Amino acid sequence: MTTANLVFSLIINTTDRADSLQTLLRTLEYQSYSHFEVIVVVGPTRDRTLDVLSQYEGRVRVLRCPKANLSQSRNIGLLAARGDIVTFIDDDAVPSQRWLEQLARLFEDPILDATGGVVYLIHPDRPVVQYRIGIISPLAEQVDVRSSWLDQIVPPGESHQWVGRMMGTNMAFRRQSLSEVGGFDEFFEWVFDDSDVALRLANAGKIVHPVKEAVVYHVPASSRNRVMFTYRGKWWIQTKAAVYFSIKNGLAAGDSLRSIGLRCLHLIHGHWLWYGHLWGEGKLTLFQSLRMRFEDVWAALNGAVKGLLLPRRLIHLPSVAMSETTPFIQRFQKGGAIKQPSVDPVSGHQPLLSPSEPPLRICLLSGMYPPAHTEGVGRHTNLLARGLFECGHTIHVITRGEKAGVSFYDGAYVHQITYRPNRYHRYQRFPGLYHALNYSHAVYEEVKRLILNDGIQVVDSPLWQLEGLVTTVSGLIPVVLRLQTAHRQIAAIQQDRDEDSRLMGEMEQTFIERATYLVPNSQATVDAVRQVYRALPLDGRYSIVPHGIVPVPDDNVRPFDLRRETDALTVLYVGRLEKRKGILDLFQAIPLVLKQVPNARFVVVGNDNSQHDGFQRRTGETYLSYFTRHYSRFTSFVQFAGTVSEEMLQSLYQSCDLFVAPSLYESFGLIYLEAMNYAKPVIGCQAGGVPEVVDHGITGLLVEPGAPSALAEAMVSLLQSPIRLYEMGMAGRQRLLERFTYTQMARSFERAYRTALGAFNAVSSEGEA
Repeated sequence: MTTANLVFSLIINTTDRADSLQTLLRTLEYQSYSHFEVIVVVGPTRDRTLDVLSQYEGRVRVLRCPKANLSQSRNIGLLAARGDIVTFIDDDAVPSQRWLEQLARLFEDPILDATGGVVYLIHPDRPVVQYRIGIISPLAEQVDVRSSWLDQIVPPGESHQWVGRMMGTNMAFRRQSLSEVGGFDEFFEWVFDDSDVALRLANAGKIVHPVKEAVVYHVPASSRNRVMFTYRGKWWIQTKAAVYFSIKNGLAAGDSLRSIGLRCLHLIHGHWLWYGHLWGEGKLTLFQSLRMRFEDVWAALNGAVKGLLLPRRLIHLPSVAMSETTPFIQRFQKGGAIKQPSVDPVSGHQPLLSPSEPPLRICLLSGMYPPAHTEGVGRHTNLLARGLFECGHTIHVITRGEKAGVSFYDGAYVHQITYRPNRYHRYQRFPGLYHALNYSHAVYEEVKRLILNDGIQVVDSPLWQLEGLVTTVSGLIPVVLRLQTAHRQIAAIQQDRDEDSRLMGEMEQTFIERATYLVPNSQATVDAVRQVYRALPLDGRYSIVPHGIVPVPDDNVRPFDLRRETDALTVLYVGRLEKRKGILDLFQAIPLVLKQVPNARFVVVGNDNSQHDGFQRRTGETYLSYFTRHYSRFTSFVQFAGTVSEEMLQSLYQSCDLFVAPSLYESFGLIYLEAMNYAKPVIGCQAGGVPEVVDHGITGLLVEPGAPSALAEAMVSLLQSPIRLYEMGMAGRQRLLERFTYTQMARSFERAYRTALGAFNAVSSEGEA
């Protein structure tokens, strides 16, 4: 049977999770494979689940389960299924866009009986790989996350038998095969149902083969059995299930009663130690700890007695002959689904701005990304992701991480990747380029996975650090390149003439030449790129899109208070401490300002970059130690805050009186918008794209770069004029609302992406012809 003929019965088992269920049903609109029915089996629910399902009348088959028993609910769905393949997904999860399409390809192999894919827990505070190619033993020993089938092929443990298992959140079975083994054992009311059925299938000679793709994103919700992300739960149900599981499957596998008994005692002992540990940490009271220990022992005895004395509680069906023609099903997807906007899988929020065309699936690249990192490119990417989500698109972000995982944060699936520099060894002598190329290749590998699982259509990459270079050269997918400050520009400013920098510049040039479409953030960036890369063909292949940010509510705006009594006036600087950002000019200006405005105070926010920009090599000092030694009389007037949290940064913008960033060059200057958001006047330099953001004399002042005395004069002129601080701040806020919001930016990028897609598809069509 071909992929096109396979019909899926997608079974959702739910009790008291109306909000999560609604989110899941919305995301099923986007499945690339349309030959499926949806069966929702509702337990003894007490919330608005039935009201949610009433919205899908004619599209969803609703069945009832009298008990809060997951295995019984699964069997009810199995008995009602009409498809060739039955799939199960938890009501608090959402599938990747090509989930069913991938499963259909796998089941083209007639020998496959069961499979399941990766499960990512995507809560923004707890991004982990929850399951990937898991295996289980008859003694309830399991390894949930493996890199491949060869990883831990013989895991440490007591059992001699190990089989592949699926996680109940993401599993699929050939309906006939699952029916032949009796479906799910209804003793398992909550856990171990998935592992038990995998073992019984394997013991019946069926092929069970989980895979490391076919992704499902999981947002665990609380239930009657547990309160998520707390220690409150009916954990004794796990003990009962594990003991029953070990007896039934251990005996079937030939394990001795002694080894089974020792394994069960080990499980109970582990729970007892855990309850005692929680009591010792004050997370449980003594009464709660003792009660849970008692429940554990009683549950273990229950599981042991029923495992030894009672038969399994399975369903019994005659062999089901699969029809060669597609059976009649009630299809879930309707014609209008293609224009449905994206949905936040964590909160269930849907954008207010519905797309006029089918929404896009976009992958943004940013090596540094909030909330862990708040530097310029990462902040811009985050704001772009938020804006694109609010315009209805599905967004994936690839960023660096200490460990692999996916979270949903600010409107985007954020994929953290790790990498090892194991390629491009010819460039090992050039550390900057060597690591940039290796990371770019790791990004490319992740892009391929996102194409496979989530059907991304276009990749957006910053020029900085060459993140999308390998993807661009591969020709696999259209790449839109965000043009900002080029490495070659920075090397010239910092007088960096080593071979590593030269090669980085050459790779940047290749990146610009090969990208499908270019999006510079200002006319100054276009001019700069034309100057440093003279032969580049830009005409007709780019559009300028200025940055945009999220306007804070009016109640949070803090213009200068003209009624306040004279007190300390705060000047805020935000940016890396490096020569290009004008930090040395600010240092020289501070004494000049304090001479005329003695109540001025300065707050300097940003990471000290003295090692990377060569300042430490030339002087032997960091910027902080340099200021302390050369300007010791003024240290009490300056606070070096270092890197701060997002919340603290916004608080500093809100509370300052004047914002200053005297960069020698900025391709745009997102920091000026962030200050204007709170109605703060800004001072920058007549350099790069800053004049396109700051309207001199109206929203702030501009001075020549590298002119500390002029910078000091500008600060003094505003600090001594409260009315100008107020008026310029309010003018800046108004300019932001008119020209620089994140949704305005996102709409412009959307047009660029659609242009890139059209150009890429046209070239691909010519190549095929």
